[in-house]
Amino acid sequence: MNTADSHHELTEFERGPRFTPQGIGGYDECWYPVCLSNEVAGGEVKGFEYLNGKVIIFRPEQGELSAMSAYCRHLGVDLSLAKVMGETVRCPYHHWEYDRTGQCVKTASGDKPPTRARLFNFPTTENNGLVWVYNGSSPAYDVPAFPVDTSEMDLYVSRAVEVPMDPFMLYSNSMDLQHLISLHEAQFDKLPEDFDIRDRSISYTQDMTMPRIGNSRQTVTLFGTNCITLCSEIKGRQTFMMSAGLAVIGPLTKTFNVSATLKTDSKLSDRQPTNRHLDRVLNKLHIRMVDAFGKKLNEEDDPVFRSMSPRLDNLTSSDKALSIYFDYVRNYPRSNIAEDLICNDYIAGAPKKRLAADILKRHPI
Repeated sequence: MNTADSHHELTEFERGPRFTPQGIGGYDECWYPVCLSNEVAGGEVKGFEYLNGKVIIFRPEQGELSAMSAYCRHLGVDLSLAKVMGETVRCPYHHWEYDRTGQCVKTASGDKPPTRARLFNFPTTENNGLVWVYNGSSPAYDVPAFPVDTSEMDLYVSRAVEVPMDPFMLYSNSMDLQHLISLHEAQFDKLPEDFDIRDRSISYTQDMTMPRIGNSRQTVTLFGTNCITLCSEIKGRQTFMMSAGLAVIGPLTKTFNVSATLKTDSKLSDRQPTNRHLDRVLNKLHIRMVDAFGKKLNEEDDPVFRSMSPRLDNLTSSDKALSIYFDYVRNYPRSNIAEDLICNDYIAGAPKKRLAADILKRHPI
């Protein structure tokens, strides 16, 4: 359960159950975006924060990339400092080499690599311009995607806000319809009532009018507890939006936004532009407008998420969708399968650093 259960009747001045923070009992078993695809070139290895630790993304010159635990199984050297050697990454300290599965295949000394000298090899894939890493040994659902293949779309992918809140709470705002009305000035003729609730996703349709984009009928899908997609028609163009969050220690959620529309020459498009060159330019302007719209919503939410103290407290009849989401979150599984391999426990276990002022007082410059 992802909330602390209350075993006594609450008084008037007691709040409802707390949400259990990510990291306690593991992290939600989700596909997490780690970086933009173009941030790791062929023949490169780079390190990125991931949950309460770190992973490396290794892209050989040929073939698909891998996501692996970041610390060498010899003495724990950070492999984001490694050198790519064809199909392997080589630790900078003692030159132990690991293949794309995470197995150590060579040591500089010539000693046979120990059987247990293996990095955790996370399920990973690329989609919509992002590198996704699954928290678990085997994905329980497909990587978040739009209902249209990326080959049919013009895409714009960007890093967005970083919010001091767990992803599951951040993405509650997608089903918090009252906040869309009060904070973002959305208008609904009728609130959505039908929700397709599955083990790893929730889908529904809503008709709404929003400032800057007008009226649209949106198909909304939540994947896991950290990603939302919206598919609709905006200003005459099929439009696709995605926001996905990476949980890192803090708590902190690093978000990524994807904005897309059908290409001018897409076989799925009903539009017949008279000037294809002009329409391609308009496509680019459209997806930048959609990206700006998403980031404007982020800006409006930002001060709220930087200050709130969330609990499962008082809900009303207008919070039907939000209640469904919280029930879904409470039963969502967590995993810590690779925790011992991704964490730098030398740093985590060290005494807290003294305040700079205290250090200067004791040791003047």
